[in-house]
Amino acid sequence: MTPIPRSPGSPEGRASAPEPVLREVPAASPPARFNFARDVLHRRAADAPARPASVFLAADGGVETWTYERMSVVAGRIAGALARAGVGPGDRVLLVMHRTPWWQATLAACLHVGAVPVPCVTQAAAEDVAYRLARSGARAVVAEREFLARFAAGAPTIRFARGGGEGWLDLEAAAAAASGEVPPPADLHADDPALMYFTSGSSGPPKAVLHASRGVFVRGRQPWAQLGAGEGDLVWTSSDTGWTRAGSCLVFGPWTHGAAALMVEAPPEPAARAALLERFGVTIFGAVTTELRLILAGGPAPAFARLRWTLSAGEAMTAEMAERWRAYSGRPLLVGYGQSETPTATLTDPSRPAANGMIGRPMAGNRVAIVDADGTECAPGAPGAIAFDVADPGLMLGYRDETGRIRLPLLAGRWHLSGDTGWRDADGELYFVGRDDDIIGSAGYRIGPTEVENALAQHPAVAESAVVASPDATRGEVVKAFVVLRPAHRGDAALAAELQAFVRQRAAPYKYPRKVEFVDDLPRTASGKIQRRTLRDREFDASTGEVR
Repeated sequence: MTPIPRSPGSPEGRASAPEPVLREVPAASPPARFNFARDVLHRRAADAPARPASVFLAADGGVETWTYERMSVVAGRIAGALARAGVGPGDRVLLVMHRTPWWQATLAACLHVGAVPVPCVTQAAAEDVAYRLARSGARAVVAEREFLARFAAGAPTIRFARGGGEGWLDLEAAAAAASGEVPPPADLHADDPALMYFTSGSSGPPKAVLHASRGVFVRGRQPWAQLGAGEGDLVWTSSDTGWTRAGSCLVFGPWTHGAAALMVEAPPEPAARAALLERFGVTIFGAVTTELRLILAGGPAPAFARLRWTLSAGEAMTAEMAERWRAYSGRPLLVGYGQSETPTATLTDPSRPAANGMIGRPMAGNRVAIVDADGTECAPGAPGAIAFDVADPGLMLGYRDETGRIRLPLLAGRWHLSGDTGWRDADGELYFVGRDDDIIGSAGYRIGPTEVENALAQHPAVAESAVVASPDATRGEVVKAFVVLRPAHRGDAALAAELQAFVRQRAAPYKYPRKVEFVDDLPRTASGKIQRRTLRDREFDASTGEVR
């Protein structure tokens, strides 16, 4: 695909080439048998071996391009190393890796042998890693050398590390040794397990979300086919490898359509990311609202001569923000909706005026509706639960519990409830209203309050706590903890800082409470349950004049 050029100009009123148009794409109907490594990566390597699959900007500033042929060869060798170690179809493999081509190749290698990759956020603390190992039932792990201390106890016996380590196989050396032992790709049925992600957790610990091979197929199709992704496109997101956005934007989406992914091992501060967009000629950029806001604060935009689309999901979008980004970049901002459990199933139309909360229409083949408590679809304008039909091909197989069972809870035997509230207008456009659970969306991260409360409960000064979202001009929302202290403890700035540091040591750093308020008691329901929503609404009402 030839990128659409654009004339430079001022951010406020720059001249631009005609805007790209969304493609009309038929429903994403997965084939009966599908293996992403075999049917996408290796096929691309056979058809266009010299085409770039990955453009890598290392932390030391070095730039390296991996072709489809190289990516396919390395993925095959890693698959050989995994198979030699005993990893086979259905085995879960936890991945704790940086944004490098080795992560891309390892993800593909797992799929090659029919194993289920389980991406894990690189900021996960030892407790987070241990929980994910246990809940996923991982048989193997692949990690960066610097993360090995997080596996001090409970690591699987099959262990690979980039750079090696005591008791760990060196990933690159093992791949080289297996160069002549590449196994044939697993012949996966569309409903065979193929990918697992962990949610951020809301009313409890994070859930293990298991997707089928058909779900991987859909992630590669949507929304990239609608955006017209193809040869010559370069797709970038700064998302951590443990989040679904990284897999979709840096592997499944671009490779399905013969495009390349930009891998930035250590992304600069958001305000400096506009320069990277221009330097590398990114054509499709995936970013959350907070990241876009911080880029805007970094000063005038460069020319963005190759940028065609910016895609945002994961945080609520306002009309004002959408228009500001369009004026700044000279290109449309599209909003999609999806979760760890679902595909990105909706997409806004760039020809329509932006509106607060608009998440667009379901893409062809996706069945997304607003339903009431009985599972009946709501009339236009009436709020209800955002729900996915069980027949949606990108919907998860279900949640894996501690016993290994897979369950897909459904309303009226048909609807998967997203946990979000929304409404639709008379034209069929969907709008996001808010979460009906207690998830906190901060700078693109989805943070479950229970995890933070559990960490706080381990501090000797804390009797109990309630963690909620609090508005923030930069991050959208931040974590705030309302803390009831035990007798003989004084709530002051020093203790607040101590509690923040305490949580950072026991959970991923992005989860710590940036605000701490000491209170005498917490609001409760008649049955004694803490009413987080009361505290959350109080925060938004006091700060913005609007109840969330």
